[in-house]
Amino acid sequence: MEALTSHQLQHIDQFLIEHYRLYYIDLRAEVVDHIASDIEVELQNEKSYEEAFILVFSKWDALLKPAKGFFRGIPQFVATQWRKERMIRGGKALLFGVLTTLLYGGGFHQLMDSDQGHWLGLGFFALLFLSGVVVYIRNFSLVKKTALHTATGSFLRIEFKRLGLVQSTFAVMALLSQLKLMPKGDWFIYNYILMGSIALFYMVHWHMDYQKEKLYQIKWKTV
Repeated sequence: MEALTSHQLQHIDQFLIEHYRLYYIDLRAEVVDHIASDIEVELQNEKSYEEAFILVFSKWDALLKPAKGFFRGIPQFVATQWRKERMIRGGKALLFGVLTTLLYGGGFHQLMDSDQGHWLGLGFFALLFLSGVVVYIRNFSLVKKTALHTATGSFLRIEFKRLGLVQSTFAVMALLSQLKLMPKGDWFIYNYILMGSIALFYMVHWHMDYQKEKLYQIKWKTV
């Protein structure tokens, strides 16, 4: 198979920057590799580089256009993959939240009328809250200490801000409940535990993703 020259690869790279605003070098390198392979296939079919270039980019055009909404600015084909990953994670987070809530209900509900059950329930509630605070502080320090410049790293920083808003909501809810400005009872407790567990699951996995991307960026800089 005929390989593209360095000049042609540079041409593709520059085209991605100018026409698709694909500034992230890690994503651009991946896209250049895919497009170069497709162009080389067309060259094997006796097309000129110019003809192959137009044909391949016409096929990739919709996939390279930036997505909107939650993955704004990310190419469609990458956003689709990330969206699937987040949906799978959302399912796992929901399962974790449900199991945690059931554990709370099964372990403490029968003892709620006793002093022991009250303190066990309060301890469980406090443990969930403090765990969320500790994980958030760790994630905050990680973001401040290590700036990531890859596409995934940039998105993770945005995601961290969104998760931070969710965490602050739970902190406010807990404060309002203690000030008796929000109704308590089983409904509030079970919903708080469910949503708090889901948020905690996301924050822990976010930390793992950021650490993984940190290693990837170090590896990328050495290439």
